[in-house]
Amino acid sequence: MKLDLRSVPRYFLNPPVPGFANGRAVRLVDLSTKGARLELVEPLEPGEQVFLQIVSASGELTVEGTILWCEIDSLLMDMVHDSYLVGVAFARTSETVNGLLDALCGKDQAIRIEDFRDHDRYNITAPLTGSFGDIAPVSLLDISLRGVRISSLTRIAVGTGANLRFQVDGESGPTDVFGKVVWTTPGANGETQAGLLISNEDEQMRQTIHRLCVLGEARIDVDSLRRKFDQLRVAAARQKVAR
Repeated sequence: MKLDLRSVPRYFLNPPVPGFANGRAVRLVDLSTKGARLELVEPLEPGEQVFLQIVSASGELTVEGTILWCEIDSLLMDMVHDSYLVGVAFARTSETVNGLLDALCGKDQAIRIEDFRDHDRYNITAPLTGSFGDIAPVSLLDISLRGVRISSLTRIAVGTGANLRFQVDGESGPTDVFGKVVWTTPGANGETQAGLLISNEDEQMRQTIHRLCVLGEARIDVDSLRRKFDQLRVAAARQKVAR
């Protein structure tokens, strides 16, 4: 299944919207016409196909999707259950979801995420090596839509610009994007870690992150994501007071 991963507005839902994923109760914490993030108490496997049933005041709607990632959110001390966050990519754009978002925005129950936060960061869990210009090998440590953190035994200077090349697996093509070093820091084992800014390569980076997640080779930084959710809740509350 080839997914269209071009950018669309994503909205934080406050309060979360209830629903079901393959019959399991979930809460939708953010939503777009191309995907959603869910909270639930049972894990789902990356790559698993799901039918997401969304329950709203306007009625119920069902969309088909693929689980991109599933991460534990927090360990609850009452020992009743753990909580998980799940990322879902829809198989196709849903106009019915678009209508639901319009209704939620009209009630101040949805706030556009892109206005309040940067792009999500994913930690690389499996060894992934590549090259940065003439520097090889380099190890990829984490990745986002607009950046990559790499590690190398070769010293890398701030301001260096070069092509970052790597390949996720044999089925997907190579990723080849231009990056510019915006910061460096010494690593614990004598290596250099560098932060690369990636510009104007959104589609290629989306496809790469999607493939890494489905293969279980990248995990979203849940702590960072949770902090962003908390900031969005504060922003939503201020927005309601201002109105």
